[in-house]
Amino acid sequence: MKLFGHPMSTCTRKTLFTLHETATPFELGLVDFAKGEHKQSPHIERQPFGQVPALDDGFPLYESRAMMRYIDEKAGGKLTPKDPQQRALMEQWISVETSNFTPHVMKFIYHSIFRREQTPETLEAAKTGLGHACDVLDAALVGKQYLVGDQLTLADICYAPYLEYAMGTDAREIIMARPNVAAWWGRVSERPAWQKAIGR
Repeated sequence: MKLFGHPMSTCTRKTLFTLHETATPFELGLVDFAKGEHKQSPHIERQPFGQVPALDDGFPLYESRAMMRYIDEKAGGKLTPKDPQQRALMEQWISVETSNFTPHVMKFIYHSIFRREQTPETLEAAKTGLGHACDVLDAALVGKQYLVGDQLTLADICYAPYLEYAMGTDAREIIMARPNVAAWWGRVSERPAWQKAIGR
C-alpha cells in the first residue's frame, strides 16, 4: 500500500493516523506542495482534483475519509463499531466534523498557520460557528472517553489534524474553554499512532 501526500496536510495526517492505529504497512510517497507537485503529473492522474492524499493499493483511491474507511475495514475494522447504532453515531460525528466543525476552525488555521489572511468579519463568524460546534461536542462527550464511548473510532481521527493546528491559533481559547473537548483532545493527541502521524 502506498500513500501519496504530505505530512503537513490535514487530510494526509488523518490517513496516516488511521494507518498507524491499524498497524497497516505502507510506504509514503512525498508530494511537494512548494513545487506544485499536487497539480502536476503524475499526481494529477492519481487525484484529478489536485489534492492530497491519494492511495494505491492495487487500485486508485482518493478522498481521505473514504481511504480511512477502506484501511480500517481491510485491517479488521477495529476503528469502526460493529453495533449499528454506534456505527451510525460514528458517521454522525464524521459528518459534523465535515460540515459544522472544520469549515470554522480552518479559518483560524488559514489565518495563523498557513498565512492566508482572513478578514475580521470572517474570523468573528468562525468564532461563533466553532463555539457552537464545540458546545455540541462538549455535551456529547460527558462521561465518555471518545465520541462513541470508550473506544477510539474513525470519528475521533477525523478531528485530530484540525485540533492539532488549532492549538497554535486563537481557536485554542474556544476549544480549551470546553472542558470535555479539551480532555478528549488530550487523550487523542497522546496516542502513539497520532504522535507517529505528525512525526514525533
